[in-house]
Amino acid sequence: MSDQHLLEVRDLVVRFRTHDGAVHAVNGVSFDLAAGETLGVAGESGCGKSVTNLAIVGLLPKPAGRVEGGSVKLDGRELTTLKEEELRQVRGSEIAMIFQDPMTSLNPVLRIEEQLIETIQAHREVAKEAARTRAIELLTAVGVANPESRLRSYPHEFSGGMRQRVMIAMALALEPRVLIADEPTTALDVTIQAQVLDLLRRLTEERGTATILVTHDLGVLAGMADRINVMYAGAVIESGTTDDLFANPRHPYTVGLLRSIPRLDGETGGKLVPIEGRPPDLIDAPVGCSFYARCAWRTDRCATETPALLPIDGGKGPIVTNGPTATHVAACFNPVAPAEVAEGRPLPRTGGATR
Repeated sequence: MSDQHLLEVRDLVVRFRTHDGAVHAVNGVSFDLAAGETLGVAGESGCGKSVTNLAIVGLLPKPAGRVEGGSVKLDGRELTTLKEEELRQVRGSEIAMIFQDPMTSLNPVLRIEEQLIETIQAHREVAKEAARTRAIELLTAVGVANPESRLRSYPHEFSGGMRQRVMIAMALALEPRVLIADEPTTALDVTIQAQVLDLLRRLTEERGTATILVTHDLGVLAGMADRINVMYAGAVIESGTTDDLFANPRHPYTVGLLRSIPRLDGETGGKLVPIEGRPPDLIDAPVGCSFYARCAWRTDRCATETPALLPIDGGKGPIVTNGPTATHVAACFNPVAPAEVAEGRPLPRTGGATR
């Protein structure tokens, strides 16, 4: 993994203007991504994962969605100020995105061949036959059997897993340096999910692609990501290396996510422990910590002040945040102590909470 930052996102702010008011969808998100690195992004539905990535590639629905602050730089080039035509050249050739539902992302009335060739010819001055040869190579690379004949198929003639492979082939057609995979295994059965993830892992390793993997499934991130950003209410509330985040979660929300997934080691007594309550209304954003209403570790301070993303003790492996270089960061005034993680609740402390 390279130390050179390929993608730099700083204090990204996204708003959606609606009749009911402005939706505070993304609130000051910052992170760096190096070539060959896989960054996982986790959180509940509606926490801003997908919107953050749509903003990066300039695909926010217009006119409601807009970037209202912050910076997105690809290899030092600012993307938020580019005109649409310039962004169109970046999308696909520099940054590619695999969308959540391949059936709605592929054109149902066009053969796979037409869609792959169109993608290639939109960015490369190549003859149709050369583009078709490239399309066959791509389908072969993603494990589609009989690629020459399958090129003539329509999307509905593929299974869900095969459609997702086609989407991956389209994303890789121009050999982008950054690949964004937005819930690429949603609605796939476990076997096909494993195949798709293995394909993404192999292609990332072979090509040195920087990858952002968005999912609500922490189990997927455990085996795929080098680092994980946990998002809540449009902000990153904890970030660290994958090993650190699983071994030493410090934000109450991260602990809640980990305790709400099945465990094979009997850590939670065989029972799932849900996070009580609901995420906040992002039109009427709460004062103070956005997780306050659902948090068992809350204090009076949490109701009136918004915690900053600050270093946590015990982290390993450098990561970069919108503050100083740190190993493990969390936005919490009263971070969960290691002994409290297994219990899933606050325990009496002596000497006060420390970071």
